[in-house]
Amino acid sequence: MSIKKKLLISALIMTVIPAVLIIVLSALLVGVFLIIHPEVSFSPDNGIYLSDPYIVKLIVIWGIMSLAVVLVTAVCVQLYVGRSILIPLGKISDALWHLKNGDLNYEFSCSGDRELREISLSFEELRLRLQRSVRKNIKKDNDRRMLIVNISHDIKTPITSIKGYIEGIRDGIADTPEKQRHYLNTIYAKAEAIEQMVENLSIYSKLELGKMQYNRTKTDVFEFLRNCADEFCIDLQNADMDLEIDIPDLHITAMLDKEKLRRVFSNIITNAIKYKKFGRGNLKIFGEIAENGVVMTFSDSGKGISESDLPSIFDEFYRADPSRNTTIEGNGLGLSICKKIIADHGGKIWARSKLGTGTEISVFLPNAVLRKGGQE
Repeated sequence: MSIKKKLLISALIMTVIPAVLIIVLSALLVGVFLIIHPEVSFSPDNGIYLSDPYIVKLIVIWGIMSLAVVLVTAVCVQLYVGRSILIPLGKISDALWHLKNGDLNYEFSCSGDRELREISLSFEELRLRLQRSVRKNIKKDNDRRMLIVNISHDIKTPITSIKGYIEGIRDGIADTPEKQRHYLNTIYAKAEAIEQMVENLSIYSKLELGKMQYNRTKTDVFEFLRNCADEFCIDLQNADMDLEIDIPDLHITAMLDKEKLRRVFSNIITNAIKYKKFGRGNLKIFGEIAENGVVMTFSDSGKGISESDLPSIFDEFYRADPSRNTTIEGNGLGLSICKKIIADHGGKIWARSKLGTGTEISVFLPNAVLRKGGQE
């Protein structure tokens, strides 16, 4: 029942019930009075004299009883209204006090009238949103703190390695050209790894602050994908991996930032190499036309991702391996950056994986147009 209807009913009760009860009590009182005092008569000829002590007594009793009826009715209505309106308002007030003092676990619960339930539900929705927002901010703060810890570890590891190889060269341990070349190549690779970490941090910061500049040009999507795959042929061969490309011989154009998309494809292919299982592996790259766009899929036969980790691999700072004692370098920003870049292109990226079997990552880019005969 609504408060408006309840107040209307209360007003009617305050008006009708006292009137009816007073009429009934008046009739009963007159009847009882006539039985007790039969000598008193009400005659139209003689009239009624208010100075008559019996009449005065009757009027006083009637007034007292009428006042009692009104007061009892008012108290009952007040209890009725208070029980259904004031008590729920009190509960909402208590919940607001907890909310004001930062207690986001105190629930807004109300079983009163429709308006009060709606108010309570609105406040409960606000509380839940604030709770989610606070938890998200706490998680981000914890992630940022963990990022500092992880970066310290990830950078310290290659720096320690670089120092060790430099000491080997300085102390004459690398006493042959082959050893020196090996040491220098290793130092260069470690320096590149540090550079990649710093670059990922820089790109992530720009994406997070919305300051990333995109230089979109009309691009043949499938041709660009082939070129990116060809750039990794040697890396895949060195990693003992086969490359299979299944891309339609069609010219599909879209407005893309090729540098940013190259980073996305590079990260996906590099991860396939990083998380390769022991023995010979393979990477398959597919391309297909979808509704209002294209889908590109990268499927490897690597270590795979557990079902519990899969929903989180595109989160910031996430690393599936909880142990930091790993030979795989990275700060958990690669796939997060990929997700933001693809989202800024209006697309989507998702993954399917099974632990021990491999991982399949798909990228959807919208607004792709099939070009025929050199014309769009």
